[in-house]
Amino acid sequence: SHLARINYNYKNRYYLTATTRADGASNFSSDNKWAIFPSAAFKWNVSSEKFMKGVRQIDELSFRLSGGASGNDAISRYMSLARLSSTSGGYVFNGVQPVAYFPSRIANEGLTWEKTTTYNAGMDLSLFNKRLDITVDVYKSNTSDLLLTVQLPTQVGYNSRLANIGKTSNKGIEV
Repeated sequence: SHLARINYNYKNRYYLTATTRADGASNFSSDNKWAIFPSAAFKWNVSSEKFMKGVRQIDELSFRLSGGASGNDAISRYMSLARLSSTSGGYVFNGVQPVAYFPSRIANEGLTWEKTTTYNAGMDLSLFNKRLDITVDVYKSNTSDLLLTVQLPTQVGYNSRLANIGKTSNKGIEV
């Protein structure tokens, strides 16, 4: 992995973070080993503004926005490659059972990273000399290219194959 991050803070009011991560995994074919996952976040610390100086009950008030991508490579190594398996069961030749090799997995050159893009908006509020803290987050994440095992017709000679298929999303509010 390679990671680059830039943080910027202007007068303890405005914060900006930009991050880029490049990840590599030998789980995938040679054309899909590397992927880049960017993200960015912004925070406005309202309690540091001049118009908030006279408000004693609010110790902190800030609003946040963020978005970014991440990847999942959680599959076994070499799953994009064809595989041979062996057996010594079967016919006997000259009193010996020979070892036989047979294809047990199809190569998948298109296998790539599962990708999740997440968006978040939030608010942080601290009241009464920091005796009460309230955090509210609204989020949505979309995952695509799910790494799933799909069943194959038995006529092709294989039972299943790992593939990037499907997508899902999550959304919610946390308080």
